[in-house]
Amino acid sequence: MAEDIYEIGMLLDFYGQLLTESQYKCMDMHYNQDLSLSEIAEELGISRQGAHDFIKRGRRALAEYEEKLKLLERFCEIRQNLKTIQEDLQLIDRSGMQSGNLYMLDQIDKNLFRIITKI
Repeated sequence: MAEDIYEIGMLLDFYGQLLTESQYKCMDMHYNQDLSLSEIAEELGISRQGAHDFIKRGRRALAEYEEKLKLLERFCEIRQNLKTIQEDLQLIDRSGMQSGNLYMLDQIDKNLFRIITKI
């Protein structure tokens, strides 16, 4: 369930602006703000069933966008590849290296860390 909420949150980040305003509002309130259907309905002045329908249609639309564009899949793959590169960098034997090369490895490691933490 938590993975599902995380994935929907990520899909909203990537594709949320492609949803209708009502779908986006309902999904944002439900998944990012953790509001119940009743709370969403009250906030937006719609029925509980209406909130449910907007969320259901929004989830379907997000799944269709991801199926076609695969932005989240590619994002996760790139992030994992960067982490693997960073881990591999740590395995390099630095004992016989010149200081200039050590400095470059440290800079690469720092830059990878910055990239990974930003994405």
